Amino acid sequence: MYKLCKTEQSTLRQRQIERELLSLMNQKSFEEITVTELSDRLSMPRKAFYRYFDSKEDALYALIDHTMAEYTDMTMDKSGETNRSLLNELDEYFKFWVEKKDLLYALDKSGIIGTLIERTVNFPLGDRIAVAKFLPDEDMETRTRIFKFAFAGLTYVMIEWYRGGFSTPTRDMARLAVRTFCQPLFPVLKDFNTCK
Repeated sequence: MYKLCKTEQSTLRQRQIERELLSLMNQKSFEEITVTELSDRLSMPRKAFYRYFDSKEDALYALIDHTMAEYTDMTMDKSGETNRSLLNELDEYFKFWVEKKDLLYALDKSGIIGTLIERTVNFPLGDRIAVAKFLPDEDMETRTRIFKFAFAGLTYVMIEWYRGGFSTPTRDMARLAVRTFCQPLFPVLKDFNTCK
């Protein structure tokens, strides 16, 4: 588990550790990195690392979670609602991941890019994403499950797009995602209407 920092100074230090971990992951696999090596590169005692993280895996989870939080912070206004259409929102999503390609590369190189999908599913929605605006006729538990399913799928599509060298423009990826979200997946199955 990683700590939720209460001061600006501790937040900055935690993010510094995460950035250094990412830097190391771009040079070698995550498995080869040790807490001692990470601490030495930051010229800090090893025990200082444990003020922020219980393990190097927790530092990785924090790196991923804080990266996803950057995206949600970027897309939300103070009221918690976005000012964009779904197409524009998804275009921003794909642009964001182009900017974060070093994280995608590091995760993929270490064979742990699936951790991104896992963290997406476990990402604390709370006040970061206004889930209530999705599927307004559903209860919160159902809404959350469906949202996590869709978000994990979107993350998988983004990973495959990254692996293809980002060859499709972000706007075209956004159009594909909009189509996926807005069209029934199984429109010809006879029990489709009972899903509503």
